[in-house]
Amino acid sequence: MSFRHFPHAAYTVMPWKNGGGSTQEICRFPEGAADWSWRVSVADIEQAGPFSEFPGCERSLTLLSGEGLRLTPPFPEKPVELRPPYGSFRFPGEWPMSAEPLGGPSRDFNVIWKRDAVAVAVERRAMHGSLFFLAEPGVSWFVYVLGGEIRVKDDPGTPHVVAGDGLLLQPVPGFWRLILEGFGEALWIKITDLHAAAAESPELLPDPAEGRIGG
Repeated sequence: MSFRHFPHAAYTVMPWKNGGGSTQEICRFPEGAADWSWRVSVADIEQAGPFSEFPGCERSLTLLSGEGLRLTPPFPEKPVELRPPYGSFRFPGEWPMSAEPLGGPSRDFNVIWKRDAVAVAVERRAMHGSLFFLAEPGVSWFVYVLGGEIRVKDDPGTPHVVAGDGLLLQPVPGFWRLILEGFGEALWIKITDLHAAAAESPELLPDPAEGRIGG
């Protein structure tokens, strides 16, 4: 498997046009493409206002910090409140959604993907030791560290992936295993290419000699 580290110090801050917040884009695929299949970012929301619409896409939001975030979908859906710790909500990108931070500014983790190109699942997991990562064709993972750290055990020279950093894992022919070691918790985003050959999901397996997976 190939891996790429995205340190949070390298994220580019992009202010919103309406002045209500800013976005730090972490990664998009294909990299640098205007017509991307998926994108992950962190947004700081300072005041109430509308979200941009993304026709043909799905979105997932996870609250990272702040007292909460109220999302108001179009009628007849009821408002949704994301509350600590790590409240989340998934919705169609076409929805004219508005957001209001509760009790002060909030920060959220945002995944947007084209529903006809990839399938995405977002899960929060605890980490307690070594993780054997077995990949499958057409499946990538993006890991966003919430607390603690991850290191690539197969490459001791790689910088540790700490809170706020991202790690992209992608399959490479001939290299189907990667060993990570993590302590803390992270968002694990599974990204399945719908146009790739059907394959079973990769697994995270415990190393019986060195630890287990929690969460």
